[in-house]
Amino acid sequence: MAAGQAAALAELASRAVMAPNDTGYRSVNPVTNTAAEVAARTQLSTKQAENQVGHAVQLVADFPDTHAALSAGLIDVRRARVVTDELGGQQAAVRARVEAAALPKAPFLDSVALRRLVKRLLHELAPMETAERARAARDGRYVAVMPASDGMAFLEALLSADDATALNTALTSAAADAKRADVAAGAPMRTVDQRREDALAELGWAALTRCADTATTTGEAATDTTVTRATVTGEAADHRPRSGPGAARRSPRPVSVHVTIPFESLAGLADQPGDLEGYGPVPAHVARALAAEGVWTWLSTDPGTGQLLDLGRTRYRPSKALAEFIVARDRTCRMPGCHRLARSADIDHIVPFAAGGSTCPAGCHALCETHHLLKHHGGWDVERQPDGSTHWRSPTGHHYVRPPDSIRPGATPDPPPH
Repeated sequence: MAAGQAAALAELASRAVMAPNDTGYRSVNPVTNTAAEVAARTQLSTKQAENQVGHAVQLVADFPDTHAALSAGLIDVRRARVVTDELGGQQAAVRARVEAAALPKAPFLDSVALRRLVKRLLHELAPMETAERARAARDGRYVAVMPASDGMAFLEALLSADDATALNTALTSAAADAKRADVAAGAPMRTVDQRREDALAELGWAALTRCADTATTTGEAATDTTVTRATVTGEAADHRPRSGPGAARRSPRPVSVHVTIPFESLAGLADQPGDLEGYGPVPAHVARALAAEGVWTWLSTDPGTGQLLDLGRTRYRPSKALAEFIVARDRTCRMPGCHRLARSADIDHIVPFAAGGSTCPAGCHALCETHHLLKHHGGWDVERQPDGSTHWRSPTGHHYVRPPDSIRPGATPDPPPH
């Protein structure tokens, strides 16, 4: 089944209709265009769909023997992934040599043992290429935040081994210092993991403090006929004491942390959750702590849907007013399945400006760079409806609806009609 699905996805990605126009951007290609279609069709996120489509294309095109082993049931998807993950970036000749050596043993190994075997074979069969790959791998480094339960989140990072070792050593040292400080102060003892996390978080809060002109937070508040709410943007807010390294490299520009909180919760009259931008619901006491030193901007929302109607501001620049409104209203990229924040996205004319599109709230929306380019060069059409939903037609002619994001914390939009 997995092999058949990979073949189907690879086939769809090979169709001419899925090939976007040449834009010069590597992120705009048949895989990302096909992934947008698959995400909308199957209720996956675009990232999940890109992962599936990319792996399918790679498996079918570059690893036909591994695909055949998967089709025959000799290996499962996890072991097929090991082969493509470890060999996908290698030269074709290296890929073929190592795949041929590893596949006969793959049915008798679990995925961890298979990965070790492939790594060892790379060093044995292609030592020069393996060293060069290690130098090039630094280009793939990244840091990502993924929501977890109960107001927590995972911080994932891919670093060079030396950078990771240096960070780990610093956290270990800071945790030891924190333990001695706790003992000296008679404070409750924290676990090693807690002290290490506190030290890492201190780096982030210290960076926010250093990169802001003042140690204040910028806030946004919202009101309508039935609910009064506040959205808080924190620039360098340190809302809890920490122990740790206490030093961080200054960021080249201020960074904001945005939290939406119902006014009743802010005032202590209720405990409705706040909404942390890029994460989701957080307990009221966390949102209150971030809002405590806020400077406020007022948002007006529809009492029934929670959608943004108007945006006030403490810093008024007419040239930025529309962009600020659209970012606050849309919250995320409007492509179905995409959850990239609108704050880091492009403001797109739904109807191109050159074709008579209007530069107004109804005529614009937020799209991340990749989906902005795919909309114009990948065969997608979109219309914005009065209720805030966006109706998309894909390159294959299918229709999808992206409902609006509600500003009101905890509100869930109605599912799109079928």
